[in-house]
Order: sequence, then structure tokens, then C-alpha cells
Amino acid sequence: MKSVTFSDIERVRKGAYRSAPIVSVQRLSLLALCMTVGLPALVIAFHLIDPTAPIGYIVLPVLLGGLLPTAACGLTGRFEVTTRFSACHLVGTLDGAMVRLGYAPTERTPGAVRYRAHGTPWPQWQGAADITVTVRDHLLEVTGPMRTLRALRRQLSC
Repeated sequence: MKSVTFSDIERVRKGAYRSAPIVSVQRLSLLALCMTVGLPALVIAFHLIDPTAPIGYIVLPVLLGGLLPTAACGLTGRFEVTTRFSACHLVGTLDGAMVRLGYAPTERTPGAVRYRAHGTPWPQWQGAADITVTVRDHLLEVTGPMRTLRALRRQLSC
């Protein structure tokens, strides 16, 4: 695609494609259950594997590894796809790339498309993995989770 250029993926500080997440009681209780049951089980399992290791060398990495996914789901990014032709012609290519990544269009309005993952893994975080595409004259602005944007950019640049 010689007539298409991609901008760098930049981090969006405030969620442009969704408002600040409202933490539900169900999500908090699930997180608390995972932390209170799962993390001590990992510590015990690692301690049984190597009883001579200091407990601090086991607990700290397990806690950081357990908390990392909660911080990572809030990383929102955006990139722009600039074309020489009308950007609405690129939406078909974008649809194909999103299908290959496991997304399906959920909402189409004039000038915007929203994609959602087919089988959102359990537990379902409502809207956490949505991709929003804004279509302008010669520009597509894609906003969503950074790791999905990286994969999408690889798909489109082939």
C-alpha cells in the first residue's frame, strides 16, 4: 500500500473511546477473589518447588505479576492512517484485518465504526477491548488498547 501512511502509536492519557471505567461490585469481588486465593497459591507452589529461596524473592514477583494485568488493561492508544484517496475505501481493508484479529463491527455510524472482540475472554470487561475508528476525508483515526493497535498496524502494513 504505497498510498497509505501510518502514524506512530501514541498513548492516550484519558480514554478517548470510553469514559473513565466504573468499577462494578462484581469486578471488584472477582479481583479480590483472585488476589486472595490465586496469589497465595502461587507463593506456596513456588516455595514448594524451591524451599531454600527467600520468601521475599517469591512474594514480590508474584504480587507484581498479579497486579500487572489490572494496570495493563487501561493502556489506551491511537494511531492515524493517512491515504491519498478517500479513507472510506480503506474501511473494507480494515474490516478484513479486524476479522483476522478476532473482532467484529458492532456499530456503524456515518464517519465512525466500532469493533468488539468476538469471544471476549472470561470475565467480560465491558467495552475494555473496543476499537473505535473515525473516518475523515483522507484519514482514519483508530483508538483502542495498545497491544491490539500494534497487531492491527502489523496486519494493515502487510
